[in-house]
Amino acid sequence: MIWLVLIIVIGAIIFHFTSKKDKEKREFFESRGIRVNKPQSMLITMFKLISGQMGIVEMIQGIYNEIEGDQKVIGFWDGNTPVIVLKDPDVVKNFTVKEFEHFQDRKNFISEEIDPLFGNSLFLLREQKWRDMRSTLSPAFTGSKMRQMCDLIVEIGMQMVEFIHKETKDKGLQTYEMREFLSRVGHDVIATCAFGIKVDSLTHRENEVYLAGKALSDFKGFGKMLKFMFFRISPKLMYASGVKMSPPKESKFFRSLVTDSMKLREQQHIVRPDMIHLLMEAQKGKLNHGTSEKDSAGFATVDESSVGLKKSDRIWTETEIVAQCFLFLLAGFESISASLSFVVYEIGINPEIQNKVYEEVKSVNDELKGERITYEKLQKMKYLDMVISEALRMYPPTAVVDRECTLNSTLNN
Repeated sequence: MIWLVLIIVIGAIIFHFTSKKDKEKREFFESRGIRVNKPQSMLITMFKLISGQMGIVEMIQGIYNEIEGDQKVIGFWDGNTPVIVLKDPDVVKNFTVKEFEHFQDRKNFISEEIDPLFGNSLFLLREQKWRDMRSTLSPAFTGSKMRQMCDLIVEIGMQMVEFIHKETKDKGLQTYEMREFLSRVGHDVIATCAFGIKVDSLTHRENEVYLAGKALSDFKGFGKMLKFMFFRISPKLMYASGVKMSPPKESKFFRSLVTDSMKLREQQHIVRPDMIHLLMEAQKGKLNHGTSEKDSAGFATVDESSVGLKKSDRIWTETEIVAQCFLFLLAGFESISASLSFVVYEIGINPEIQNKVYEEVKSVNDELKGERITYEKLQKMKYLDMVISEALRMYPPTAVVDRECTLNSTLNN
């Protein structure tokens, strides 16, 4: 009942101010020579988002599709924040490369005081702290580090294959819902690479690690969308009310998982080639770019940007380290399963493509002569990389990228 009253009151306030300031908002963009999107009540848009009738991506896509002809941008208002949607690739490149220092920050509506795990993650850090964390984490993604973690990923792949073999042997031909199936495989990869624990979510379907990860990365449903909207509208009010963006029980579980693992490794001098080890090295200032990384950037990888090559001497707290593991879970849980599902779907409906992928996999497998796939062999599977890249182009896991302008920047004179 309290939530319903709160929705009505806030909705009425939003309706009052949006209708009153609608003219002012249009003039803000038009005076700068930027076309503004068709006026729509913020209240209606918010209702559609909360009720599940519209997603964030659909809202932005609707605005994007209003850009016509030679227009390169369009403006709209996110509450009281003016937002410019870019269409022209050259303009996008200018902002993301040439003037990146002006646009390195994202809109941060969850500070570290409001939610320590969300607020301290790389995704929401700002200014110098973001640059320092970016530089700290960068060596963790070099070719040599990826090569070490590749073995952990291969283990999960073998685990998946063994599960399918056992299922078909015991029960005959099986049918799987691939999104759910691959979410479990993806979760096990994150668990071993980011948290240093091995689980088998295909066999042990109700294991605590999988259920907690699923709860943390699930933002669907009326209640969760409502909480998300309130955090964007008034984060201070949410902070004062003691509401956290992440579920307290699951957040505490993963925090303990990481901190306990770190303490055990310190005490027993355990070294495992995973993200926790790399972050512990970063915390001590021992994580650096290797001197012989010339072979790291193949056709399927890219060279590191200058931002990531700079060294940071900042000392990171335990909470800040845990927050990065937390981010890997959030960023990977849904995106891995979604991306792989689309890859499998496209391979399934395109038999010619499927045959070419199969022939490449078979060829590499023959070369391995019974040995496990290696990072080097994986880097040479060009056709498979092309298929995955095309699926990512067609179905991008991140459909919207936002940046906040922190320094004056000129757009088309």
